[in-house]
Amino acid sequence: MNINIDVSKGNTISAYLAGLLVHGAQLGMGILGFQRIIAKEAGHDAWISVILAGLVTHLTLWIIIKTMQKYPSADIYGIQDDVFGRWLGTAVSIIFIIYFILTAGIILRSYIEVVQTWVFPNLPTWILAGIILFLAYYTIVGGIRVIAGYTFFSIIATAWLVFDLYFPLEFARWEYLFPIMDTSFGNLFKGMMAMSLTSVGFEVLYVVYPYVQNKDRVNKSAQLAVLVTYLIYLLVMIVSLVFFSQGQLMRTIWATLNLQKMVYLPILERFELVVISLWLIVILPNIMLYLWCSARGLKRLFSFNLRSSLYWILSVIYLASLTMLSRQQMNWLFTVHGKISIWVVYLYPYFLYVMVLLKQRTQRAKSKSKGESA
Repeated sequence: MNINIDVSKGNTISAYLAGLLVHGAQLGMGILGFQRIIAKEAGHDAWISVILAGLVTHLTLWIIIKTMQKYPSADIYGIQDDVFGRWLGTAVSIIFIIYFILTAGIILRSYIEVVQTWVFPNLPTWILAGIILFLAYYTIVGGIRVIAGYTFFSIIATAWLVFDLYFPLEFARWEYLFPIMDTSFGNLFKGMMAMSLTSVGFEVLYVVYPYVQNKDRVNKSAQLAVLVTYLIYLLVMIVSLVFFSQGQLMRTIWATLNLQKMVYLPILERFELVVISLWLIVILPNIMLYLWCSARGLKRLFSFNLRSSLYWILSVIYLASLTMLSRQQMNWLFTVHGKISIWVVYLYPYFLYVMVLLKQRTQRAKSKSKGESA
């Protein structure tokens, strides 16, 4: 496998669009029900855990970009092949591919669960899963530029939804936030870890980076994208904490959707149904990016055709979505995915960066030794 990727100019994107891809990958199904998970650990100080998670994410993203800057024309698959060797590098890359496929499958199945719970209880899973995966496939085959264009459209089309938080604020009880720092640091740390797993998605830069034109601006664009994402999460968390009591929040699976019930419009009675319908536009970039990253991995490792890779991946996800039917099974899958995400997204980037530095230092030492001997 060639370490570097030869990307044609017509298949590249700007750093601005790369930042939008990061934001689009982070903001998905997690925001619909992350509040209960964080508040379970950190209580009414859950908003502090969100801030701490944001700081950790910014640092991890910086490490990822620093790693990619050492290999401007390579993706994560080429870097691991160069650092760890052919066999070990392939094994680690396969783990990444499995992670990407698993994440796409979880997003798909989570959205189907919301639709079946709130809108169409009798809608067969196979119909909605087939429609969503077909839409994702149709966009992915167009390449990263088409995916980036759709992500831009999805953000523009749904950005106004954040203003709906004004309605539940009319019933806010700000005393629910006090006393501040009443939770132990250990619980804040647990809440931070839970929040970090909610906002994964920035790791797609490992695969997207070679396709960016002005790479010197990627860090600024991606960091700004993460900042906007966490500001939205922080705003939603604070509104949830002042609207729900702790007891209510612990019993609410999709707190953000329950907040939408407070939206009152004269011509529309149940606004949360509109939000669920529009949320398909939000989660499609998530699914597309993770499917594209996994298909690119199979192409890089085994020289598979992108379309053929997508056929196999989509078939696996489709069949898996039909088997995960109960809330208990979904909770188990979330737990497994969370443990994998801790290692893949928040710990492994630091290890890989150190290995890249050691690899380059060793190469420089060898080059210097050869020069002196000559």
